[in-house]
Amino acid sequence: MEEAGTQSRLAEILADEAGRFDLHDLERMYAGFVDKTRNLPENYRDLLLPKIKEQIFTAHHRLLLLARSGDGDELAGTLSPDSSAYFRMVASAVIEKARTKDPSFLYLKYLLAGFTIFILGEPAHPVGTPFPGGQIVDKWEGIYLCPARDYAEGVRFALCPFCPAVQATEPTYPEMRRERKRRRKHESLNNYWTNYKG
Repeated sequence: MEEAGTQSRLAEILADEAGRFDLHDLERMYAGFVDKTRNLPENYRDLLLPKIKEQIFTAHHRLLLLARSGDGDELAGTLSPDSSAYFRMVASAVIEKARTKDPSFLYLKYLLAGFTIFILGEPAHPVGTPFPGGQIVDKWEGIYLCPARDYAEGVRFALCPFCPAVQATEPTYPEMRRERKRRRKHESLNNYWTNYKG
Protein backbone atom coordinates (compact mmCIF):
# COMPACT_ATOMS: atom_id res chain seq x y z
CA MET A 1 0.00 0.00 0.00
CA GLU A 2 2.88 2.35 0.79
CA GLU A 3 4.22 1.90 -2.72
CA ALA A 4 0.93 1.83 -4.66
CA GLY A 5 1.73 5.09 -6.44
CA THR A 6 -1.66 5.52 -8.13
CA GLN A 7 -5.24 5.64 -6.93
CA SER A 8 -6.22 2.73 -9.18
CA ARG A 9 -3.48 0.48 -7.77
CA LEU A 10 -4.29 1.48 -4.19
CA ALA A 11 -8.01 0.85 -4.75
CA GLU A 12 -7.18 -2.61 -6.08
CA ILE A 13 -5.01 -3.47 -3.07
CA LEU A 14 -7.51 -2.05 -0.56
CA ALA A 15 -10.38 -3.97 -2.18
CA ASP A 16 -8.39 -7.22 -2.00
CA GLU A 17 -7.60 -6.66 1.66
CA ALA A 18 -11.07 -5.43 2.67
CA GLY A 19 -12.66 -8.26 0.67
CA ARG A 20 -11.29 -10.69 3.24
CA PHE A 21 -13.84 -9.32 5.71
CA ASP A 22 -17.43 -10.45 5.25
CA LEU A 23 -20.69 -9.01 6.53
CA HIS A 24 -20.40 -10.99 9.76
CA ASP A 25 -17.01 -9.36 10.41
CA LEU A 26 -18.44 -5.90 9.78
CA GLU A 27 -21.30 -6.60 12.16
CA ARG A 28 -18.86 -7.74 14.86
CA MET A 29 -16.75 -4.64 14.30
CA TYR A 30 -19.82 -2.40 14.61
CA ALA A 31 -20.95 -4.28 17.73
CA GLY A 32 -17.57 -3.42 19.27
CA PHE A 33 -18.22 0.28 18.65
CA VAL A 34 -21.72 -0.05 20.10
CA ASP A 35 -20.22 -1.59 23.21
CA LYS A 36 -17.59 1.17 23.51
CA THR A 37 -20.26 3.86 23.33
CA ARG A 38 -22.58 2.24 25.86
CA ASN A 39 -21.79 4.79 28.59
CA LEU A 40 -22.08 7.88 26.39
CA PRO A 41 -25.11 10.16 26.83
CA GLU A 42 -28.01 8.63 24.95
CA ASN A 43 -28.77 11.65 22.73
CA TYR A 44 -25.12 11.85 21.59
CA ARG A 45 -24.87 8.08 21.14
CA ASP A 46 -28.03 8.04 18.99
CA LEU A 47 -26.44 10.58 16.62
CA LEU A 48 -23.00 8.95 16.61
CA LEU A 49 -23.85 5.30 15.93
CA PRO A 50 -25.47 5.82 12.49
CA LYS A 51 -22.32 7.67 11.40
CA ILE A 52 -20.10 4.86 12.69
CA LYS A 53 -22.28 2.44 10.72
CA GLU A 54 -21.77 4.61 7.63
CA GLN A 55 -18.04 4.73 8.28
CA ILE A 56 -17.90 0.91 8.31
CA PHE A 57 -20.65 -0.53 6.11
CA THR A 58 -21.01 2.22 3.52
CA ALA A 59 -17.26 2.62 3.02
CA HIS A 60 -16.82 -1.17 2.68
CA HIS A 61 -19.66 -1.35 0.17
CA ARG A 62 -18.34 1.59 -1.87
CA LEU A 63 -14.84 0.11 -1.97
CA LEU A 64 -15.95 -3.33 -3.14
CA LEU A 65 -18.43 -1.85 -5.61
CA LEU A 66 -15.68 0.32 -7.09
CA ALA A 67 -13.43 -2.70 -7.51
CA ARG A 68 -16.06 -5.11 -8.83
CA SER A 69 -17.55 -2.63 -11.30
CA GLY A 70 -14.15 -1.98 -12.85
CA ASP A 71 -14.45 1.74 -12.13
CA GLY A 72 -11.33 1.56 -9.97
CA ASP A 73 -9.31 0.92 -13.15
CA GLU A 74 -10.34 4.36 -14.40
CA LEU A 75 -8.91 6.23 -11.41
CA ALA A 76 -6.11 8.27 -12.93
CA GLY A 77 -4.86 10.24 -9.96
CA THR A 78 -1.46 9.81 -8.40
CA LEU A 79 -1.44 9.43 -4.65
CA SER A 80 -0.39 12.22 -2.35
CA PRO A 81 2.92 11.68 -0.54
CA ASP A 82 0.87 11.50 2.66
CA SER A 83 -0.48 8.10 1.63
CA SER A 84 2.88 6.38 2.17
CA ALA A 85 3.18 7.95 5.62
CA TYR A 86 -0.41 6.91 6.37
CA PHE A 87 0.18 3.25 5.57
CA ARG A 88 3.44 3.22 7.53
CA MET A 89 1.44 4.57 10.48
CA VAL A 90 -1.18 1.84 9.92
CA ALA A 91 1.51 -0.86 10.03
CA SER A 92 2.87 0.55 13.30
CA ALA A 93 -0.60 0.76 14.86
CA VAL A 94 -1.51 -2.80 13.85
CA ILE A 95 1.81 -4.23 15.07
CA GLU A 96 1.41 -2.49 18.42
CA LYS A 97 -2.19 -3.69 18.82
CA ALA A 98 -1.13 -7.26 17.93
CA ARG A 99 1.02 -7.38 21.06
CA THR A 100 -2.10 -7.49 23.22
CA LYS A 101 -5.15 -8.19 21.01
CA ASP A 102 -6.26 -9.31 17.58
CA PRO A 103 -5.71 -6.26 15.34
CA SER A 104 -8.04 -7.37 12.53
CA PHE A 105 -10.78 -4.80 13.08
CA LEU A 106 -8.29 -2.01 13.68
CA TYR A 107 -6.67 -2.96 10.37
CA LEU A 108 -10.05 -2.89 8.62
CA LYS A 109 -10.83 0.49 10.14
CA TYR A 110 -7.62 1.91 8.70
CA LEU A 111 -8.20 0.25 5.30
CA LEU A 112 -11.64 1.84 5.03
CA ALA A 113 -10.36 5.20 6.23
CA GLY A 114 -7.50 5.03 3.71
CA PHE A 115 -9.99 4.36 0.92
CA THR A 116 -12.23 7.22 2.00
CA ILE A 117 -9.35 9.68 2.37
CA PHE A 118 -7.03 8.83 -0.53
CA ILE A 119 -9.44 7.46 -3.14
CA LEU A 120 -12.66 9.36 -2.47
CA GLY A 121 -11.04 12.51 -1.07
CA GLU A 122 -13.52 12.57 1.82
CA PRO A 123 -13.02 12.68 5.59
CA ALA A 124 -12.79 9.32 7.33
CA HIS A 125 -15.58 10.50 9.63
CA PRO A 126 -18.61 11.10 7.38
CA VAL A 127 -20.25 14.49 7.09
CA GLY A 128 -22.63 14.83 10.03
CA THR A 129 -20.47 12.86 12.47
CA PRO A 130 -21.07 14.53 15.84
CA PHE A 131 -18.47 15.47 18.41
CA PRO A 132 -19.08 15.97 22.12
CA GLY A 133 -20.59 19.42 22.52
CA GLY A 134 -22.79 19.18 19.43
CA GLN A 135 -20.49 20.23 16.58
CA ILE A 136 -20.28 18.02 13.49
CA VAL A 137 -18.07 17.26 10.52
CA ASP A 138 -19.61 19.46 7.84
CA LYS A 139 -19.21 20.41 4.20
CA TRP A 140 -19.56 23.94 2.95
CA GLU A 141 -18.96 25.12 -0.61
CA GLY A 142 -16.96 22.00 -1.44
CA ILE A 143 -14.74 22.17 1.65
CA TYR A 144 -14.95 19.65 4.48
CA LEU A 145 -14.92 21.26 7.93
CA CYS A 146 -13.96 19.55 11.17
CA PRO A 147 -14.28 21.07 14.64
CA ALA A 148 -11.45 18.89 16.01
CA ARG A 149 -8.94 18.68 13.13
CA ASP A 150 -6.17 20.67 14.80
CA TYR A 151 -6.70 19.15 18.24
CA ALA A 152 -5.37 15.69 17.35
CA GLU A 153 -1.73 16.78 17.41
CA GLY A 154 0.23 14.30 19.47
CA VAL A 155 -2.50 11.64 19.37
CA ARG A 156 -0.78 8.45 18.25
CA PHE A 157 -2.14 6.75 15.15
CA ALA A 158 -4.72 9.50 14.55
CA LEU A 159 -6.43 9.81 11.17
CA CYS A 160 -6.58 13.60 11.43
CA PRO A 161 -3.17 14.49 9.94
CA PHE A 162 -4.17 12.70 6.74
CA CYS A 163 -7.78 13.85 6.53
CA PRO A 164 -8.85 16.23 3.75
CA ALA A 165 -11.05 18.18 6.17
CA VAL A 166 -9.78 21.53 7.41
CA GLN A 167 -10.12 22.94 10.88
CA ALA A 168 -13.38 24.88 11.07
CA THR A 169 -12.86 28.55 11.88
CA GLU A 170 -16.34 28.91 13.31
CA PRO A 171 -18.64 26.49 15.12
CA THR A 172 -20.05 23.67 12.99
CA TYR A 173 -23.30 23.06 14.83
CA PRO A 174 -25.92 21.62 12.44
CA GLU A 175 -27.92 24.86 12.58
CA MET A 176 -24.88 26.83 11.35
CA ARG A 177 -25.59 25.63 7.80
CA ARG A 178 -28.72 27.77 7.80
CA GLU A 179 -26.75 30.72 9.17
CA ARG A 180 -24.00 30.33 6.54
CA LYS A 181 -26.62 30.21 3.77
CA ARG A 182 -28.28 33.33 5.16
CA ARG A 183 -24.94 35.18 5.30
CA ARG A 184 -23.99 34.07 1.77
CA LYS A 185 -27.33 35.27 0.42
CA HIS A 186 -26.88 38.61 2.19
CA GLU A 187 -23.33 38.94 0.79
CA SER A 188 -24.58 38.16 -2.73
CA LEU A 189 -27.33 40.76 -2.50
CA ASN A 190 -24.89 43.37 -1.18
CA ASN A 191 -22.48 42.53 -3.99
CA TYR A 192 -25.28 42.83 -6.55
CA TRP A 193 -26.41 46.26 -5.35
CA THR A 194 -22.82 47.50 -4.94
CA ASN A 195 -21.77 46.41 -8.43
CA TYR A 196 -25.03 46.94 -10.31
CA LYS A 197 -24.28 49.15 -13.31
CA GLY A 198 -27.67 49.05 -15.05
